Amino acid sequence: MSPIVKNPGFRVHEPPFHSRIIDLIIDIEHLRRKEVHPTTHPYYYNQFRNIFHDLDAMGSARIDGNKTSISKYLEAKEDDPETKGRKTLEIDKVAEAMHFIDENLNETAIFQGFFTELHRMIREGITNQSSQYAGKFRRQEGRPEIPGNHAPSAHLIETYIEKLVTYISKKGSPKYDSIKAAYAHFEYLWIHPFREANGLTARILTYTMLLKTGFPGAHNRIINPTYAFCRDPEKYIELLRKADSGEEKDQFAWFEFALEGLRDDLDRMDQLTDYQVVKEKILIPAFKHPMFDRIFSDQDRLIIDIAIEKQIFQAADIRLIFPQKNAAEISKTIRWFREKEWITGLDENARKYVINFQNKYLIKYIISKLEKAGFIPFI
Repeated sequence: MSPIVKNPGFRVHEPPFHSRIIDLIIDIEHLRRKEVHPTTHPYYYNQFRNIFHDLDAMGSARIDGNKTSISKYLEAKEDDPETKGRKTLEIDKVAEAMHFIDENLNETAIFQGFFTELHRMIREGITNQSSQYAGKFRRQEGRPEIPGNHAPSAHLIETYIEKLVTYISKKGSPKYDSIKAAYAHFEYLWIHPFREANGLTARILTYTMLLKTGFPGAHNRIINPTYAFCRDPEKYIELLRKADSGEEKDQFAWFEFALEGLRDDLDRMDQLTDYQVVKEKILIPAFKHPMFDRIFSDQDRLIIDIAIEKQIFQAADIRLIFPQKNAAEISKTIRWFREKEWITGLDENARKYVINFQNKYLIKYIISKLEKAGFIPFI
């Protein structure tokens, strides 16, 4: 017998004016429209974006049971896809889906095919079983392992997905965009349309909705769907399950949790546009690790100091601190830094350089300092 569907579906309770939810909406709208004048170079900020896509994908996968550690993931990240483990590949695919949304946002429309294609993108090729069900709605009971779950029967999935698409597409006051994203996130998980990976696809749906409704702002702020809506994974799951009741108080508890997380994440990511914060809290502390004393000479350290201070540097900047070196010697030094992937060329002619955050040694310490500085709610 199919479970009774207690959640009536698509009943969004409007929060009263005096509620904390309204206060959070006001804060979020201020951040969404805030004029920011970044001092962090776009190349550095986009490197942070790549790091956070990986971290957010890892956080999302961990909520769904993938317990891969950061160190293990980073070690395996550059491996051949044919030899990568299932868990690492799963995280990669979620991060790649976020990059795909970034690059194709204008052409991305949220309709039934969006969900099936997204699911196929993140599940195909992980295991034979995941490939078999990739992009296909479930044909069995949803969430049978959860006592008292209320996911709709399989034959109703397409109907509810269409209702969700209609809800997302309906024009409304922009001030409720954050509520709409939080509600769609919950409702999608209630529908539980796929056999597996519903949490992963829900968080990418949220990411897409936040991008499309302008939450990156004019300065193209980094958006982290997992760290925004799921900053406390256990509480996240608890509140979503309670919200299945359809009761106003349970729905409001979920809204408050989700919106508070979104507000805090928007504020965190804006701090990374301030290069003084990046320099003092992330880069300088990262390079102070004792390991780098074994890698860099005193001369190398001076060059790293120049790179950190200037963000973009060139051979002439090195010549200023080493006037005794000729052009060939400076070129050889720069070539060593590039071959070891400590720096990368900023332009095609590679006459200007920036620190490469993706260096296999450096990235671990950058992530460590991001965590210490409060930019990563959980790992």
